[in-house]
Amino acid sequence: MKEVLFNKLQRLKEETKYLVDNKPKLFRNLKSSVETKKIVERSVYLCAEIVLDIADLIIIKKGYPKPTTYSDSIYKLGEYNLIQKEFARKFVHIAGVRNFLAHDYQKNTVPELEKFLKYGLNDLKKFMKAVEALL
Repeated sequence: MKEVLFNKLQRLKEETKYLVDNKPKLFRNLKSSVETKKIVERSVYLCAEIVLDIADLIIIKKGYPKPTTYSDSIYKLGEYNLIQKEFARKFVHIAGVRNFLAHDYQKNTVPELEKFLKYGLNDLKKFMKAVEALL
């Protein structure tokens, strides 16, 4: 399981790095380019999915019951003191981002994507650092 966690973390780092490295260009073109919007949607969605996979794997690895919802996965990380509780309460938005991109595809995603590019990338970095400390 450690190898699976490591590989997922590496993939999350890759997606995050792409978003960070290209943030100015992505942000600038997000409203005007369908291609950019699709790229950012997919990359942010992957980040959210990977985070939630990692959360579930860590919880299971530590011997706790598997959470029943995506939000619960993040809350439980804090509840079990695997990440800071305050951060878990803030970072739970990642489950909402995942659900929004997966299910509300008929809505305009640009505002949520802009918000993620502004604030979510730092949360991803903090999460990755916390996960690395657990491995």
